[in-house]
Amino acid sequence: MSLLTSGRFTLNRKEPSAGRSDTWDEQAPALMMANNQGQGDSGSGNQAAGDEGATLSVDRPSQSEGRKWLQSSWDLLIESPDGGTRRLPVCYSHLTIGTKQGPKRNDINLDEKHMPNRQAILKLIEDNLFFNSLNPKFPITVNGELCSFAQLKANDEIDLGDHTITVMGLPEAVAFLEGYTSPHRRQQWTLVEYRTTIGRAGTRDNFVELEDPTVSRTHATIINTEGHHILQPDGQQPVYVNGEPVGAMVILGDEDLIQVGEQLLRFRSYRAKSKPRALLPREATILFSDIWNYTSLAESRPLEETIGQLNEVYKKLGRKIIKHRGMLMTYLGDAMMAVFGADDDMSAIPSNHAELAVRAALDMLDAMEELNTEWSQRGFPQLKIGIGVATGEVMLGDVGVTGHREFAAMGDTTNVASRIEKLTKTHDVHLLVNGETARRVGNA
Repeated sequence: MSLLTSGRFTLNRKEPSAGRSDTWDEQAPALMMANNQGQGDSGSGNQAAGDEGATLSVDRPSQSEGRKWLQSSWDLLIESPDGGTRRLPVCYSHLTIGTKQGPKRNDINLDEKHMPNRQAILKLIEDNLFFNSLNPKFPITVNGELCSFAQLKANDEIDLGDHTITVMGLPEAVAFLEGYTSPHRRQQWTLVEYRTTIGRAGTRDNFVELEDPTVSRTHATIINTEGHHILQPDGQQPVYVNGEPVGAMVILGDEDLIQVGEQLLRFRSYRAKSKPRALLPREATILFSDIWNYTSLAESRPLEETIGQLNEVYKKLGRKIIKHRGMLMTYLGDAMMAVFGADDDMSAIPSNHAELAVRAALDMLDAMEELNTEWSQRGFPQLKIGIGVATGEVMLGDVGVTGHREFAAMGDTTNVASRIEKLTKTHDVHLLVNGETARRVGNA
């Protein structure tokens, strides 16, 4: 056990043990009142004398409601009849749908007159999302057809009375806040805007509205910039992260616990889980490049100088590949491999991929001349490269085992490009292409 003490609460938190599952029962913090001084700008919310040390009410689910925190590739867009929308990432083994009228608490509460307290459940099993209606008396449709059970896919629409839930794929990275204290326990706010304000409900137009008099009208702001989420207090009331007061600002990390007034919010951040891309035959153009005299140079110079020079090559030549819509596949010591003809989402297939690859190769040779000019002025040795380009059928997709997959281009065309590149040094030319590439490029 460890005690994190702030100006308002003492947080009694369990230290994470190796291999434990991350469930609601284990994650819900126990809160103890540390003093009876109100924090809201209205001054309300003070505890009566003698209440010091009393446990603050925290709605904790029973053990049977415990559920695992999971990463998935799914997101939900919830639309209400007044046109309002909110997004909810699917990040637990199950999510419940219903209304507030009843003893059970739900992840998604809908204002539907005839819907029961617990109407449906969404289950996540190995990144497959399933919908299950629990009460047949309230009709639900999926893509316009009455449905009680279905495996969901992207763009499916679930109509529940006047509300619609659309199944969507998560963006590459997602961050959100999750409520941990009543009345906002299990409520989530996805952080998609550049600026997110947190404050008391009904006072200002805040994105995160907390129904608690100890929260200021605008208590804190989260700025989303360059992949970081920065929390900064607003006004005079304190904000705590993991029990420590925040000064001017702090960069939030996954699992950070934010205290605003008497409310606790958990910050969650992760990259969306991607589905493996099956190996499929595609017509594409493969480019290999290699530094001719790299080995001899590496043996005669300090390692850090050699690596520094090599990184300059990667940076300069990589930009030329990307400029011509190529995708860098791998670095193999002093060699580079790229594919032209498919993006990593397997969707874009430019028909002129052979021409794009050759243009990239010519730009790479020009870039090497520029680098050699710069290096000569710095007293660095000159480098020469050879490039091989081949067009034909390849197998594109993910290879490897779970957790260690990479996008690959496999097949004879890849091998031909590699062999052609090796011939450049033999024939003292810097660029060679196979017959199919030459035929397609022609006089382009």
